[in-house]
Amino acid sequence: MALTPKIEIKQSQSLLMTPQLRQAINLLQMNNLELSELVSEELNSNPFLEREDDHLNQLPDEFFPSIDDNPSPSSAEEPPLSDDIDYDNNFEDDFGSDRAGYDDIPTDANWKDYHQQKIANSDEDFDYFEQKLASHKSLYTFLDEQISQKFDTPKERLIASRLMEFLDAAGYFRGNLTEISAKLNIQQDYLQNILSRLQTCEPSGIFATSVAECLKIQLQDKDRYDPYMALLLEHLDLVAEKKYKELKKTGGFSDEDLNDMLSEIKALNPKPAADYDFDLTSYIIPDVFVRTNKYGEYIIELNSKSLPKVLINQDYYSEIKTLSSHNKEAKRYLKDKLSSANFLIKALHQRATTILRVSEEIVKFQRDFFEKGIDHLKPMLLRDVAERLEMHESTISRVTTRKYMHTPRGIFELKYFFSTAAGSYTGDENTSVTAIKHKIKQLIEEETPDKILSDDMIVELLARLGIKIARRTVAKYREGMNIPTSAQRKREKRRNS
Repeated sequence: MALTPKIEIKQSQSLLMTPQLRQAINLLQMNNLELSELVSEELNSNPFLEREDDHLNQLPDEFFPSIDDNPSPSSAEEPPLSDDIDYDNNFEDDFGSDRAGYDDIPTDANWKDYHQQKIANSDEDFDYFEQKLASHKSLYTFLDEQISQKFDTPKERLIASRLMEFLDAAGYFRGNLTEISAKLNIQQDYLQNILSRLQTCEPSGIFATSVAECLKIQLQDKDRYDPYMALLLEHLDLVAEKKYKELKKTGGFSDEDLNDMLSEIKALNPKPAADYDFDLTSYIIPDVFVRTNKYGEYIIELNSKSLPKVLINQDYYSEIKTLSSHNKEAKRYLKDKLSSANFLIKALHQRATTILRVSEEIVKFQRDFFEKGIDHLKPMLLRDVAERLEMHESTISRVTTRKYMHTPRGIFELKYFFSTAAGSYTGDENTSVTAIKHKIKQLIEEETPDKILSDDMIVELLARLGIKIARRTVAKYREGMNIPTSAQRKREKRRNS
């Protein structure tokens, strides 16, 4: 059989990663601060864009009707907005082609990538915002990363993030545990346990409630904390007043021992957070507000003050269009910039609508959490929300990352409301990993020095409660909560008893 060239017609489907699609995805995963930065860059580079506030300020006074004018409602209603875009499932319908859904955007539209405006690197995956932020991390960013590593359950991360809000500029915890436990509807002992684990974070001494406790934590990290050091820290007032004779008499220290201990104390940092930034980029700006009305219904609103609002400058467009009618290059520039401006406005609207819809679904599913507290956080997966909203799971992941919700119980990242469900002998699908970890911690806290629970015994106790779990899983959860082994707990409790 001879091989000869021939022409065939073949039909196939493919996904095109257009510049518009890439920008839409970037917009979706940005927080409000990053979004404002991007819009500012576009306002500087695109003459057809203007802020809505600037546009309103330029309007004449007679444009705004008074009460006496009694304007009648317009008979031509604005067409309803279409459903928000599923950035992953509907590329071919919305962003994959410039002709599908966006007839005014040409196929050769060139929306300049804001990443490339600041850097010479042509790598498309380069994240401009990661490079723009100071290389010296802010304290809150640094702690937030550690909280994600030290706490496995969404419940614990929620509480830890809440406690982080009570740090002062020196790094000391200034919150009232009694008030916080009442607001979050959890036991104060459980809250104290979370705070104790936060005190193991870096920088050493963070989350201490006093100078003595701050120094104690740092000495323990250096393995230099002993009964003599403990006695010295109890009398820091004498150290501050330099009453060394009285201090030696009180503690029974020799001159050499006292000098050595004072040298070690002076080498510590009484302000562990002093070397970290406390700039505005560290503060959390909520993307969504959740409140209740007089009927007890939950109202979900976008934080409109933090969302940039841009419009097309129609006056400038009309002026340039007339001047560029006989200039092909100017006409091309006009077409490209106008397409970029139109797409940005539509993408901003779709981003806001998607965040709002996902937030509404979270509040609907986690209603018990908002009404009864963190103990009632239900297992929920990204897939669950994606199926309800008919979106792709990766879209929900982008929406919930670094987006925050202001609720009557505090400010929480949307991602924290998601946790997996665990198997059970009863077939109960509402058994979450969060609840199982909490139960393991309760069982260990209730054990006595003469009856320490091994991982196998914990598996048996959980099985009696209808919870199906393997011994290795118990060990994994226990280690994730920084709980020692049964042998270590036995030695520690016998030592303290």
